[in-house]
Amino acid sequence: MALTPNLIQAAILANRSSGSFAFLGIPFDQMALGIGVGLSSWAVSQPSNLSLTGIATGVAGAGSIVTVTSRILVPPTVTAVSSGLVGAGMLGPVSPALATTITLGISQVFNTYAQYFGLVAGVSNGADVSRITVANPSTLIVALQSALAGSMGSGPALSLLATGLGVGLTNLLLLGTGQATVAGVPSYPPVPATTSTLSVVV
Repeated sequence: MALTPNLIQAAILANRSSGSFAFLGIPFDQMALGIGVGLSSWAVSQPSNLSLTGIATGVAGAGSIVTVTSRILVPPTVTAVSSGLVGAGMLGPVSPALATTITLGISQVFNTYAQYFGLVAGVSNGADVSRITVANPSTLIVALQSALAGSMGSGPALSLLATGLGVGLTNLLLLGTGQATVAGVPSYPPVPATTSTLSVVV
C-alpha cells in the first residue's frame, strides 16, 4: 500500500504521547495532517526528492523490482529529527518531545506501508538490496510549508517548523534501507548476474 496523507497522519497521532510532552487537541491533528500531505506528495513517485540505489543479484536477463514484495525500513533514530529542529531554531522544551513523536510515527508508517519500484537491467529473477540515497531537504521544506499552511494556517513559527522537519525528516529517511524480489525474463542460457538498481518510493 502506498504512503498516503491519512496513513502518515494516523501514525503520527498514534505516537502523540510518546515523548515527555503529550500533544493533544485539534491543532496537533491539523499539524499531523499537514505533515502527511507534504511528505506524501514529496516522497511518492518523485525520484528527484526521494529514491533508493541498490544491488540486484540473481539470474541474468531483464527484470523489475516486485513492488508487493518490497519493504523499506527506517530506524526510529530520534536524534536525526531533533538535530533538524534544533538547527532551525526550535529550542524550547517541547522540541525533544515533538522530535520523538514525529520520528516514531514516520518510522512506523514507512516500515509498515512504504514500498519501492524500479526496472532492473541485467537481472531477471533474484533479490534487490537497496538504501535511500536521495532525500532532498529543500524540496521537502517547500512541500511542508505549503501543506502545513493549508492545514493549520500561517503563523510566525511555520517557517521554523517546516525547515526543522524538512531537514530532520530527510536526515531520518537517509538511514532507510530496502529489500525486494526481482522478477522478469531470463536470458539463455541462464547465468548468475549482479547489477545496480535505481528505485522510486511508491
